[in-house]
Amino acid sequence: MKPELSLFCMAGVAALLGGSAAHAQDAAFGALIYKDHCAVCHGDTGGGDGKVGALFTQPPADLKLLSQGNNGVFPAERVIEAIYGRRDIQAHGQTEMPIWGDYFMTEALESRLIDPKDAAMVTQGRVLSVVSYLETLQVK
Repeated sequence: MKPELSLFCMAGVAALLGGSAAHAQDAAFGALIYKDHCAVCHGDTGGGDGKVGALFTQPPADLKLLSQGNNGVFPAERVIEAIYGRRDIQAHGQTEMPIWGDYFMTEALESRLIDPKDAAMVTQGRVLSVVSYLETLQVK
């Protein structure tokens, strides 16, 4: 893992473990981002049953089962890497999941409301918000 990504992941995991009020706010924002960008493949409830995802040879992951597949612990760092585009997600024999980190960065840089110097922080905030939301979907 690249050093800058490792630091980003550590900061993200620390943020996820922080105060519950901030976590809830992040999860609410993450839900909006998820519905706009992720639900088309992963489905409205994260079950891997989105309309576009049904076209893939290998269906998108059931995002509600991430903790179950990791001994009951939500794999925040792996999820951050996947969303940020630093971890291979296989479908059709090649990486098909969009690199959302790059997309969010481009979106932030193109926004007139965001100072370009803050684009990386905005991108990280969006990724961490989606991760916070995905954590709330986990089946116990």
